[in-house]
Amino acid sequence: MSVQSDILSLIINESEPLISPDIKKKSHMSWIMAAGLIVNAAMGAGLLNISKAYDDAGGIIISSILHAVVVLLVIGAYAILFVCCDQSTSSFEKFVLIKCGKIWQRVCSVCIILYMYGLSITYFIIIGDQLDRFLTFAVGEHYCSHWYLDRRLMIIITSMFLVFPLCFSKTIKFLQVPSMLGVLAIIYVVIMVPIQYFLHPPTDVIIRKSPESWTDIFLVLPTMCFSYQAHVNAVPVFVSLKTRADCFKATLASTIVLVCSYCSVAVCGYLTFGITVDHDILMSYDPKLAPVLVAVIMVAIKTYTAYPVNLFCGRTAIDSFSTKHEEHTIKHRIIIVCLWFFTTLAGAVFLPNISLAIHYLGALAASFIFIFPG
Repeated sequence: MSVQSDILSLIINESEPLISPDIKKKSHMSWIMAAGLIVNAAMGAGLLNISKAYDDAGGIIISSILHAVVVLLVIGAYAILFVCCDQSTSSFEKFVLIKCGKIWQRVCSVCIILYMYGLSITYFIIIGDQLDRFLTFAVGEHYCSHWYLDRRLMIIITSMFLVFPLCFSKTIKFLQVPSMLGVLAIIYVVIMVPIQYFLHPPTDVIIRKSPESWTDIFLVLPTMCFSYQAHVNAVPVFVSLKTRADCFKATLASTIVLVCSYCSVAVCGYLTFGITVDHDILMSYDPKLAPVLVAVIMVAIKTYTAYPVNLFCGRTAIDSFSTKHEEHTIKHRIIIVCLWFFTTLAGAVFLPNISLAIHYLGALAASFIFIFPG
């Protein structure tokens, strides 16, 4: 059956259950919480980097057109996912296994592992950046002279207390409350950037009106794909919902929030700083401003809550290579979580900023939008 026919049948009977009646006894997630999980998975480092991406691509007009195209493709990929997924496709890689076969499932699992692993390292880098700015404000520029305030040590200590305990959840439903907290935290940044632009309008900002080369317009693609990639996280979320109508509501709500957030930050952030905008928008502001300091704290909170969701998806991808018996043992889960957590923590020390990571991750993110599951 074609995708168009599936979508038509969905519209006619959008109350169709996602799971068979014999397993409906399982608890379900509300579509609002599901939307929160999707937004929390998608929105993060991409929000901080998107203003710089607009500059790299040649300005607001060109970037906005490309932005709109990416959003349409993202919505199409979501439509395929929630039309086709059911209880037997409890993860993205299992979805690919059923629809495309074992070989493509293996390829997909490897891509998911690489993507989630790189994203986990990026999150620790972001946490370190926010801790640097907070300590600069609270202690002073020479806080590094104190060994106990060293960036690497602070990342390890805070992550061990705030992230590590959340990484052992058996199902993604356990992470819905932390994810909603993360969404509320990052919304502050979305509000702050436009407010700062209108309260303190710039006077001598240089902005690009067109790209220097036509190939520059493709520089925004990695960030765009990275910013909207939550398709891997979406499959276990959709399966946790009761009906396909709830899937539609969660997808629509999360997409609206993401589009409005990215557009407002990208446009207002770029108009505020122009070609001098940093790869992390918050680094372009005066760190001594109170609203900026609060934004730094909110980004840290968002990142702490998003890491466990991505580790969960990476863990399920690793489980796809395991035997049925190994997949469900507590020991197996603990080993994967510990290896993943501590190796990504170590890897975060060697990457200088999130821009390098996002260009690498954006290429993998594109595969989940343009290749899988289409």
